[in-house]
Amino acid sequence: MAENKNVVQDNTITLSTGKVITKRVKKGQHHFMERALLAACMSEGGQNIGGVMSTMTIQNIFSIGTIDSEEVKPPKDLGDVYEIMDNFTYDEWAEFEKLVLPKEVQEKLDAAAKNSPNSPGLKTESK
Repeated sequence: MAENKNVVQDNTITLSTGKVITKRVKKGQHHFMERALLAACMSEGGQNIGGVMSTMTIQNIFSIGTIDSEEVKPPKDLGDVYEIMDNFTYDEWAEFEKLVLPKEVQEKLDAAAKNSPNSPGLKTESK
């Protein structure tokens, strides 16, 4: 059986690459800061699957306290968000998001994705 190299203990997550992320203990002001940043980057038109994913990404970014023992300050704007995410490869970020996402949220997102309408270009995309 293959060994799972992901480790989640208490507030520490070790990715398969060895990168160690310590989650921040969030306080009340973090909730306000998350919402302010979401309001700044959310487009008009209401909440859709993309909006839900943006919300999850911002919440995950705010949850990072350290990366490999280096302190990560909460982002104040999109530039800070990009700077924090630059500490991860594409695959590391996907792994991190999957590990921090509560199981019930993952199940709801999977169900929403299955129930979402097909892309208008789907028929031409498969050719």
